[in-house]
Amino acid sequence: MAIIRVTEDGPYRVEGAVSIRNTEGNELRREGIWHLCRCGGSRNKPFCDATHGLKGWHGPETASHVPGDRRTYRAEGIELSDDRQVCAHFGQCTDRLPEVFRADREPFVDPAAATPARIAEVVRGCPSGALALPTDEHDAPSITPIVDGPYRVRGAVQVVSASGEPYPVRERQTLCRCGHSRNKPFCDGSHWYAGFRDPLPPEMDNTPSLYEWLGGIEALERLTAAFYDGILGEPDELLEPVFRGMHPDHPKHVAAWLAETFGGPADYTTRHGGYENMVQAHRNRTLTEEQRQRWVARLARTADEVLLPDDPDTRQAFLSYLEWGSRIAVFNSRPGAEVIAHAPVPKWSWGNTAPYVPQPWDDPQAAAKGRAAHAAGLL
Repeated sequence: MAIIRVTEDGPYRVEGAVSIRNTEGNELRREGIWHLCRCGGSRNKPFCDATHGLKGWHGPETASHVPGDRRTYRAEGIELSDDRQVCAHFGQCTDRLPEVFRADREPFVDPAAATPARIAEVVRGCPSGALALPTDEHDAPSITPIVDGPYRVRGAVQVVSASGEPYPVRERQTLCRCGHSRNKPFCDGSHWYAGFRDPLPPEMDNTPSLYEWLGGIEALERLTAAFYDGILGEPDELLEPVFRGMHPDHPKHVAAWLAETFGGPADYTTRHGGYENMVQAHRNRTLTEEQRQRWVARLARTADEVLLPDDPDTRQAFLSYLEWGSRIAVFNSRPGAEVIAHAPVPKWSWGNTAPYVPQPWDDPQAAAKGRAAHAAGLL
């Protein structure tokens, strides 16, 4: 049976034949064991990236393991049930069919106020399974994040608490992924009030990736070669012990990781073992905060030395990744750390900024001024 295990103050552990999808419904993974973000902070959504550990997130479960008071409503040609205890308060029923699903009076449901076919259509659209039909069809197990909302779980998927106690199985469920629900692990609509948001897609198709803007693989290989040469050539007392005896191709491997992370080709995944290999390389290394800070500072300085773009937006995006990635590395290097071993390589982009890109409708002179102003930090 497909199982979602809630881990204590950590992610959801998905086991079995479950289709894990992105917000567009495209399948990302199936089979095996995968960890999905529960704290809302992962930069590798929907997968966990250990951010919960970095920020000391606390997410105790509060949902009941006892089936709720499911009320049944009948009218000619229709029978449905409702369990307010598991409602995620999406409002799709009250919005689509307010004459049947009445938010302002009791009983909540008037099954005679619309045609059976229309009521059944709305009930089947209930993401949480609070509304249900006796004839609900069984979908194949799947987990799909709703944009800026919870995980939509379909099919006979057993959710098990961190204590090992199972929750009642429902054909449709919504699991919290913002980290704020007061009915954990289930969604209660708190994402609306917490302002939970998924990363926005690029606003313009011609906005270059961070990988392209930095200069591609050649620039990244130039960066990593100079960086490791500097550490080992004039030995750095903090970092040299970490990289002593490293494989000669290590700088190229790190460049491939950065390339894939910044939106370039997936060579690190296809040629060098992907996320799992990077995590394994840091296990039990006991990296220190002092070493992390030195690593970030030296790599930033090397970026200047090899003449990577230094406009404010590029440097902000680049340094924010170095800070985040190095903290994850330190976390994963702790002896006995609960490492999230399986996930795609994370994707890092511009965040709230992006470089100025001339548009087809730009006046050439104005575009040149815009680029200059952007590089000077004025835009």
